[in-house]
Amino acid sequence: MSAAPLAVVEAFFAARDAFDFERARALLADQGFSFRSPIAAFDCADQFIQYGAHASAIVQSVQVRKVFVDGPDVCHFLTYRIQISEKLSVNAVQWSHVEQGRILRIETLFDASVYRELFPGPVVG
Repeated sequence: MSAAPLAVVEAFFAARDAFDFERARALLADQGFSFRSPIAAFDCADQFIQYGAHASAIVQSVQVRKVFVDGPDVCHFLTYRIQISEKLSVNAVQWSHVEQGRILRIETLFDASVYRELFPGPVVG
């Protein structure tokens, strides 16, 4: 029997927050995985984890503000406390879809204007 979707996503967050990217990767689907955000897109879980390991250096903390679960879908309202050149709070929504005990799809929405100012170029996604 597969784990409940909320338990899977929260285990992913716990692994990510502990910088245990091997454990985080094990919670993502091997086939058909998809990630989309205003600044990045991946159709390969391994590439997404590599990106996450690199990007995690700027994250100081993550506050979960609200969680909704609808069957296999889990939606988190989050506040990321990050430091690029200065400390910022970034509000985000992450929608995860879980199948067979693993995360198949993640879509994250947030205001990416700060990132686009720092890293000008084409929008990915």
